Formats: sequence, C-alpha cells, structure tokens
Amino acid sequence: MDAIVSHADADGIISASLLLKLKPRTPLYFSSSTYLHKTLCKLLDFDIENLYILDISANRKTILLSSIFNKTIWIDHHQWENLEIPKNVEVFVEEAESTAKVVAKILRIEDSLVEIANEIDTNNIKSDSAKFFRDLISAIKWKYGKAQSLKFRQIAKILAFKGLDELEKEVENAKLIEEHSNWLQSIIPEILEKTKEFEVNEKKILIFETTKSLPVYFIYENLKKNKPFDILCVLYRKIDIRRKIPITKIEIRSNNEDAWKIAKIFNGGGHKLASGALVNRYVSIEEFLDKIKQVL
Repeated sequence: MDAIVSHADADGIISASLLLKLKPRTPLYFSSSTYLHKTLCKLLDFDIENLYILDISANRKTILLSSIFNKTIWIDHHQWENLEIPKNVEVFVEEAESTAKVVAKILRIEDSLVEIANEIDTNNIKSDSAKFFRDLISAIKWKYGKAQSLKFRQIAKILAFKGLDELEKEVENAKLIEEHSNWLQSIIPEILEKTKEFEVNEKKILIFETTKSLPVYFIYENLKKNKPFDILCVLYRKIDIRRKIPITKIEIRSNNEDAWKIAKIFNGGGHKLASGALVNRYVSIEEFLDKIKQVL
C-alpha cells in the first residue's frame, strides 16, 4: 500500500488533496516537522510501498527514518539544511509560494486550489475563497484540538473529489467560522496591550506571549495595522502534562528579515518570512533576544 503524510495546515491539506485525485484510496496522515519522527515510527507497523511526505521539511533523523520504507517521495517548499539523501528517497524541494504549487507542477495538473494555497501560505489573502479556507482551518484547530486530523482528512477528500464549493455551502462551517471570529475579535485588546517592543541591532522586535491557541496570522495582521516592526515573535507557553515540563512554541514572522535563520537557532525551520520551532523547555524573552543577535 501507499501512504501520504502531510503538514496539518491549509497548504498541507490542499497538497494532499491534489495527490488524492490521482491516488484516491491512499491513507492520509497529518504531522509536522516537530512530530514527523513519531508519525514515521507509527507507520512502520504497515507494509508501505510508496510513502509521500508533503509540506514538511526534513532533518537528519527524519530523512533516515523515511529511508526505512521501500520508497519515499518528499515534496516541499521550505528551506532545507544540507542533508545526505538516501538512495531510495526522492526529494523535490523548490522555492515556491506553496507546496501545493510544487505538487501540481510534478503531477502536471492545474487546479484553482493552488492559488488559494499560495495566498494563504504567503499571508497575502486576495480572494474570498482563500479567506474562507484559511479561516475554516484555523477554526477547526481551535475547536477540535487533537481531533483535528480527522476533520482535515475529511476536508482533503472533499477538496479532491467535490471541490471547495462543497465546504463553502456547508452551514456548519459558516457557523464555526463565525464563532471563531467572534472569539478572535475579543482577544484583540489583549494582543495590542501585552505585546512588548524591543530593539536588536537597530531592528524593531515585537514579542507576544500567550497560552491561548491564537493563529499567528491574526496576531500578525492586527499588530501590523498598529505597530511598525521588522520581526514578530509569538511565544506560546504550554505544559507537557505527561513529562511535566514547560514547552515553548516559537513562531516568527518577518517583514524583511530571514525568519528561517532565527528559527534554526532553536532547531526549527520554515520560510524566509515565516518560521517556527518547538523547544522542550521554557525560553525566556531575554534568552530569545540575546540569541537572535547573532543572525540580525
């Protein structure tokens, strides 16, 4: 059997839907660069002939794990570090607005979903369809938490075989988006009030700390309207209940600096303008500011 592992975001879902058009019975799983090694280990229990990994960058550990399978095809648009690629692993990494664009190019298909993925992943929303899909995925993450993968799998299949119109006409989706939007609007004063401003090497840095599941695009858009900055850092504070340790999820957005270089300091990754990392400890604002001096 074949299997698809894709990133649990709008681009990853659209990328998976494009591949499902050609491989409709392929099992679909969602993961991230942080948890990919765990996802791959779980898949070792299955007899997988061809494994497709979409919209997730590799590191030394995950590229080696992917070579355990008969053949792995990796399609991505993130920045990669220099890695030795095993012989049974094919890598297609291109600088593009989205992974969906790369997938469509490789599969030689044209689909309006690609432009939607481009708009969302570059945070340059122009169409109503792109706004709807971005808001729907954000609302599902907020509402369903760990159960979101099941919803994303359903959405990918709907996109592949029925189209975005099917999601747009669903009343429950509209209600969920409205509920989520109302909640987000109530958080705006907190974002503006609690965001802290710093200067590092003549660059203006904004830092917002939160324990809430707030989408980065929403924080970015509201701060951009009110505060000029070069780099935005959102520090998500969580507690790993099982291991009883603090977790810091770092999301970085940049207007004109290399966010990827900052994320790499914390063993993260992403794009030049949007990157992130997950650190299994408490990362203070002071530590973050001190470490980014070396790349700014």
